[in-house]
Amino acid sequence: MNPFEEDKIPAIDKLTYSSPKTATLAMGCFWSPESLFGSIGGVIRTRVGFAGGTTENPTYRTLADHIETVQLDFDPEQILYAQLLENFFAHHTPTKEPRKRQYTSAIFYHSPEQKQAAHEAMKAAEVRLEQKVMTEVLPYQVFYLAEERHQKWKLRRVPAVLNELQKIYPKEEAFNNSTAVARVNGYLGGNGEKERFMEEMGSLGLSYPVQQTLLAHFLAKDLGDLPFKG
Repeated sequence: MNPFEEDKIPAIDKLTYSSPKTATLAMGCFWSPESLFGSIGGVIRTRVGFAGGTTENPTYRTLADHIETVQLDFDPEQILYAQLLENFFAHHTPTKEPRKRQYTSAIFYHSPEQKQAAHEAMKAAEVRLEQKVMTEVLPYQVFYLAEERHQKWKLRRVPAVLNELQKIYPKEEAFNNSTAVARVNGYLGGNGEKERFMEEMGSLGLSYPVQQTLLAHFLAKDLGDLPFKG
């Protein structure tokens, strides 16, 4: 990468992490969960796809027995896996049978420690909700990336912001691996803390006019215009 291209990279994407971890979670339709987790400090990148089934190479139209899933990389020095699970249980309804297999509530654990944390989080959720939690706790096996049109869904609904980020990251893999892209997708969904948003806005690689567009969408949540829908 030449110096000119390096200058285009958002400051937040130049950060490095010593030992990132992965979490794989399913909480209904995957568009809003990706936005939710993308807005959380310590989350490095997000992607949506399919897991939990037996059919190879599923697609959105041919899911078979797979579940819509969000996968994220996070820095455990900034956020704990248990905290991610708190957000998981707080932002969907894990006490009802899903209307379709693809919308199943599930935690795919990557280690014995994640498995233990999942069961502890489930118990805490049952105490809080005073109901049995239907979430499945399953060993992680394989994750199939969803089609590009499903990645960063909230961002794709706002072309002015999308276009600016795609100029920085014209290739799909780099686009989806960007922390800036994950954050913007989160903030456009009305997720995240206002203080963090204001601190990070200048590090997302956006021009001033596009920053204002992002700000307007983020602040709309305070008016109730952008409720979370799992």
